[in-house]
Amino acid sequence: MASSSRPAEAAGASLPLVWIEASDRNPARRRNLAARRAGGGVLAFLDDDAEAEAGWLAAGARALERCDIAGGPDLLREGASVAERLSDLLLATPGIGSGVPAHGRNPRGGAMRSPHDLALCNLFVRRETFDAIGGFDEALGYVSEDTDFIRRAMAAGARVELDPAVRVRHRRRSFPGAYLAQRWRYRVKTGRLLVERPGLHARGRIAVFLSMGFLLTALAALFGAAVIEPTLLLYAAATWAFSFPIWRRDPVLFPLVPLAFALHHATYFAALLAGMASGAVGLLREPRSGPAPTRSRS
Repeated sequence: MASSSRPAEAAGASLPLVWIEASDRNPARRRNLAARRAGGGVLAFLDDDAEAEAGWLAAGARALERCDIAGGPDLLREGASVAERLSDLLLATPGIGSGVPAHGRNPRGGAMRSPHDLALCNLFVRRETFDAIGGFDEALGYVSEDTDFIRRAMAAGARVELDPAVRVRHRRRSFPGAYLAQRWRYRVKTGRLLVERPGLHARGRIAVFLSMGFLLTALAALFGAAVIEPTLLLYAAATWAFSFPIWRRDPVLFPLVPLAFALHHATYFAALLAGMASGAVGLLREPRSGPAPTRSRS
């Protein structure tokens, strides 16, 4: 296990643990460091703010008997506050939430079609698969290193599955401040990589989301309240409908759902645009390749 600091204790550990000091917080570098020190044929990745459920290691090892990479649900921890539960609702709502099946409450198991479908906080990888694709890309730093890793593995022919039996409980950032700040960082990075590394992220889905945002903004500017009011009512109804399986078991969240989704989607929209602009500026500032032009002498 690679860490920037040594925990005080590892109560109840049934396996020998080696804590490896890491010089920085680059998650790709820290995981590569731990993987190089690991001696087994199965690599299991878990975040330091996530807790594996009983039987996690056994379930992950069984999953790798039929595939090369396996992950599972990244669930809300027990006893979470209302602020965390609201953040979890935003992540877990299908269709209009995070879009990551592993964040869902009851995700469908089986082969994954997109590298975005699993989360690195709950991931099992065969050693030979990890070594064959060279581990995580340390140049990416924080955010998207898991998507890039799974994308390269799938391109190399690896079978990737989501197994509902491989379960962890994960701390959520409290809504609104900490959650929206995290989402902003994630989506700025996504927007920048859309420009710098085409093909890493699902551009079609992002294009649809951005197009809808631009369309609604244009309609509001052209028609004002005649469009804004019914659109807001439809938006609120849609957020309640999509998230119904979650808030019906936690009704205290019900009145907060439309506003929470509005802030969630506005943050995604603005952050993607900011990241794309940053990526475009970065490309324009890069020196052009090729020999420098020569001046003719008169």
